[in-house]
Amino acid sequence: MTRRILLVSCLLLFALACAGCLSAPWDSDRVKIDEQFAPSTASSGIPSRDVVYPIPTIAPTYAPGYAADLEADQKIIRTGSLNLEVKNVSSTLDPLKQIATLHGGYVGSMSVNTQYGNRLYASLTIRIPAGEFDVTVSDIKKLGTLTSESLSADDVTEEYVDLQARRNALASQLVQYNRIMEQAENVSEILEVQVQIERVQVELDRIDGRLKYLDNRVDYGTITVSLVEPEPVGQGKEFSLVSVLNDGIQGFLAVTGGLIIILISIIPLIILGIIAYVIYRIWRRRKGAKKTTSGETKREGNPPGA
Repeated sequence: MTRRILLVSCLLLFALACAGCLSAPWDSDRVKIDEQFAPSTASSGIPSRDVVYPIPTIAPTYAPGYAADLEADQKIIRTGSLNLEVKNVSSTLDPLKQIATLHGGYVGSMSVNTQYGNRLYASLTIRIPAGEFDVTVSDIKKLGTLTSESLSADDVTEEYVDLQARRNALASQLVQYNRIMEQAENVSEILEVQVQIERVQVELDRIDGRLKYLDNRVDYGTITVSLVEPEPVGQGKEFSLVSVLNDGIQGFLAVTGGLIIILISIIPLIILGIIAYVIYRIWRRRKGAKKTTSGETKREGNPPGA
């Protein structure tokens, strides 16, 4: 009985001790360093057990300007294609150039050609500020009869922000490599760092070129204008005997080529037909021979006058 009382008492004491440990407050931001790792005090030089140290934290770092880049405006590339039928192509070119200049743009390229029947055909590429794109399209439509129209808007905001983030990261790498270069002590270290600096610089130049290209395409929209004169009524291609002969020869060669193709294609069918005809002839001959043999046998079995 006494042993049981002692055992129960020990268990109660152990439970109380565990509850006291669990109820002790715990500061998640501060920890106590063991005596062997604690620094010595200024007076005695003996490590102190009561020195409390904060847990170090690492703050995230961002490349310069990155946050601002994420809030950049949308980058939209505007392009358009207009086909117009005009009475006179030559007299329409000047008003078209004036429209481009009036809205702050310019003519990037132009070509004028002559089609059959002495009809002129012109194609122009116009670069217009993005803010004047829609107004310019409306003004161009007034120069003639619109036969076809195509407009598009390509959003490159994601690519633009990604390129800027990569550029900031590479710029930070370049700064670090330059610092390492200043601390290099021998030729081999200098050469290794120089290779990395050149690699980063080349990538930076490539990204800068792409960003400039996107900026130019975003700031200035592209409009391709095609001008054509209407076909005169009652006029078409002039008669030419040489052209007629050439067309006839081409038609003859085309028909001949078609016949040859058909002939080559049906050769396997012809071969199969011949084989089937030979088999059929052999079968008929054997069948005729059997009939003749059976007829002679019947005649021998039934002589005349029997």
